[in-house]
Amino acid sequence: MGVFDLFGREPKTKNDRSTINNLSTDINDKTGPVAVFSPSAFSDVENIIDAMKIGKNAVVHLTELKTETAVRVLDMLSGAIYALGGGVYEMSKNVFMFSPSGVEVK
Repeated sequence: MGVFDLFGREPKTKNDRSTINNLSTDINDKTGPVAVFSPSAFSDVENIIDAMKIGKNAVVHLTELKTETAVRVLDMLSGAIYALGGGVYEMSKNVFMFSPSGVEVK
C-alpha cells in the first residue's frame, strides 16, 4: 500500500505542480481531511492557516520557495499550529505536515 492509496489519489509528478496547487483552492470542501499546498510566496501562508483553522491537516511542499522565504513560511506555520494546539511533522526534506488539535496522525 502506497501513501497515495491512503488519500485515494494518484501520485502527482513533479511537473504537475498546478494540480497540487489546485487541491488547495477550496479549503472549505469537507470531503477530505488533508489539504496539500505548494506555496510560491509568503503571502500564500494565510490560505494554509485558514485550512488548519477549520481542522484540516495541511501538507506543505516548500520546494518552490527560496531558502529565506521557506524559513519564514515554516516559522509562521509553526507559530500558527502551536496556537491551534497541534503539531508539525517532517515528511521528507522540505515537505511538512501540520496537524491541528483533535486530528490524529498515525
